[in-house]
Amino acid sequence: MNKASLIIAASLLASRVLGVLREMLLAKIAGVNEQKNALDLAFMIPDILNHLIGTGFLSIVFISLFTTHLLKNNEDEGWRSFSNIFNVLGLFLLILAVPAFIFMRELILLLTAAPPSEAILAMATHFGRIILPAQLFFFAGSFLIAAQQARKQFFIPSLTGIIYNASIVGCGWAFKENGVAGFAWGVPIGAFIGFFVLQIIGSYRGKVKYFPVFNPINQEFIKTIKLLLPMVLGAGSMFALEFVIRSFGSMFGDFGISSLNYSYRLMYTLVAVFGFSVGVAKYPDMVRMFKENRTTELNEKVWGDLAKIFAILVPAICALTAISLPAVRILFERGAFTQENSILVNNLLLFYLPASVGLCFQALLIRAFYSMEKMWLPTIINTLTFAFSLFLYAPMAKIMGIYSVPIVSFACSLAQLFILLTFWGGKGCKPYIRDFAVASIALAVFSYLGLYSAIFFYDWLLNANLPYLLVYSAVFSCLFFVFPIFLQALLGSKSSSYIIFLLKKKILRR
Repeated sequence: MNKASLIIAASLLASRVLGVLREMLLAKIAGVNEQKNALDLAFMIPDILNHLIGTGFLSIVFISLFTTHLLKNNEDEGWRSFSNIFNVLGLFLLILAVPAFIFMRELILLLTAAPPSEAILAMATHFGRIILPAQLFFFAGSFLIAAQQARKQFFIPSLTGIIYNASIVGCGWAFKENGVAGFAWGVPIGAFIGFFVLQIIGSYRGKVKYFPVFNPINQEFIKTIKLLLPMVLGAGSMFALEFVIRSFGSMFGDFGISSLNYSYRLMYTLVAVFGFSVGVAKYPDMVRMFKENRTTELNEKVWGDLAKIFAILVPAICALTAISLPAVRILFERGAFTQENSILVNNLLLFYLPASVGLCFQALLIRAFYSMEKMWLPTIINTLTFAFSLFLYAPMAKIMGIYSVPIVSFACSLAQLFILLTFWGGKGCKPYIRDFAVASIALAVFSYLGLYSAIFFYDWLLNANLPYLLVYSAVFSCLFFVFPIFLQALLGSKSSSYIIFLLKKKILRR
């Protein structure tokens, strides 16, 4: 990882730690009761609105357009284009937000596979209306973040998740006597501070320029819409998995959505730290390589980064497999969250963990396609695969129950990955074939050993006190993180050797 990747990875890790702290507090206050299910369900409509306006993709599109202006030494024109896109799409978001606020209840009913209880529906509608205004700040912040990242300024944008989650935790704790309502109010407050106020400061320091222009027929705006359209119409991996949890989780009673969400959030920590951080940091460089016709170098870079992601992800998966039960108990088992809840969330987490490989690879690979302005190809692949998987959840639920959700999700992410790799092609992968093979061996060996140790100590872990759980988790996470890395290095993995070299260098520097 380079400096930018490390900054983003560190901020994402801090953000995920706060996110886990948020889930810990929610577990203590609500456990897996109706309020927690309602809060998870309340994010459905705001997230869909966020997706429809392309908030999560704005940085991808803008960086590509802005880089073109920079290469032509025409920066001011880039900022005019930035301002116009912001103004036109911002108005469109406001137009969509009003009916979403009014018809929140009807939209939730429309998009859930099994109608939630009346109590959950009423609370989800109320919480959804509290959360919805945050999308305005997410939208504005995404533009400001994109403008800073285009100039390779990552530090202030990297603070958004930290402040956002800290706000939710703070409001949740301050108003814990009111159940989960404080967590809902923390969303727009955190979005306003982290995504809007802070990014205005960062944009000012980064000399971002704004012009009061409004021209929906501008050629660059039309090009932006053409680039955004496939991503908006498609279903990204993260959006798809969260939609599935909220839509199909209600099939498994009042505990379904919450239990799936707790386990998914733990798994996604790996994706954020080891996949998303690299994808975000490497994207500006990939765009520049494509604009400068250095496609051979781009291919080699993508395969090299994928190999490094896999090399470091393998030990993380093995470690979490070994300590999943004590981790869930340490993090969540208190207050309203019972031992039975820990058992279910632990089991779901073990089924979710394999999906982290596909999701981490996609975080970089999809951006590689985007850097070449191939927006439709990954969108069509992911959306069709996801659409096909929707027909599997209900029949699989009759066989596997709630475990059908992570199982089908894993299969879907793996299918998406293999198809994407097929279309990307093998140019540049030859130097890294050994690294992928060695990492796969390490994953098979140590994930099996981690699972075996978890089963062997299961009864003891289920009844051990907190100090023993902490000691067990510290020892086994270190063992199952260190040994897979060194096994890869011993078997000739250049990616693993490079990671060890970087770690040793940083330790010696300290």
